[in-house]
Amino acid sequence: MIMMRTMSLTAMVLGLGIGLNPLASAQQTYSAPPVYSPPPSQEPPPLSSSPRQQLPPDESGIQLYTRPDLGRSAPVSPPQTIPHSGSSWGPSGADLQEDEGPGWLPPGGLVRIQENQGIRYVSGGVGEGERSELNALSNQFNLRLLFAMQGSGDYLADVQVNIMDEGGRTVLSAQSQGPWFFTQLPPAAYRVEVSVLNQTQQQTVRVTGSRQSHLTFYWR
Repeated sequence: MIMMRTMSLTAMVLGLGIGLNPLASAQQTYSAPPVYSPPPSQEPPPLSSSPRQQLPPDESGIQLYTRPDLGRSAPVSPPQTIPHSGSSWGPSGADLQEDEGPGWLPPGGLVRIQENQGIRYVSGGVGEGERSELNALSNQFNLRLLFAMQGSGDYLADVQVNIMDEGGRTVLSAQSQGPWFFTQLPPAAYRVEVSVLNQTQQQTVRVTGSRQSHLTFYWR
């Protein structure tokens, strides 16, 4: 019994010795890992402290812009005044000449003032030339008529015009040669009857001596 215990202890001692040998050898062969240090960084050379030499700007091919002075207001030219002729068609420079009374005619000679029963009238407006002359004559008449198609706005010519006073008496009967018809009537109330395209229309108007009255007739 004692012998068996002695043998067991001997075996344990031998086993421990065998197990410790590799550990000792491993400890002898172990060495610390190498330490690597990063390479020294290459710093850029220091900048020169001398001021940079400024080159003169090359103005060739460069369009310079001058900023306006916001503190000063630009001079404002006075508005141009255009006399009102009672129509969207304004008179030209030649039409602004001062007329010479009821018998005066514009130099173009495209329209002609006529009379019926002592009532002066003029008509036309076919083309810009006639419209310019009628605008120049406009202030000689106190009643102005316009004839056009409804919707399209196309002008009408060859319109029969009859104007009656309050008593029903015809004071003027004429045919308009264009879409514009001007006449000079004594101050009073009138009934204006116009016919074209087999259609007749009428409107009433009160004419004064100082202000031009306007009537517009549209046909479908």
